[in-house]
Amino acid sequence: MDWVSAKAHCTERNWKWSLALIKQAQNEMEELEKKVKKLEDQQKAQRLYNACNY
Repeated sequence: MDWVSAKAHCTERNWKWSLALIKQAQNEMEELEKKVKKLEDQQKAQRLYNACNY
């Protein structure tokens, strides 16, 4: 999602409640992206480990 344009859109219309919602959503998305990256790295390491054991 383009957070910058969403924030600009809400700022133009003075939608402060939307800005808070966007900030919260952005933080949640960033946390989820970090978790996904961590899980992908773990999965990659597990596959490599398994490949070396066969």
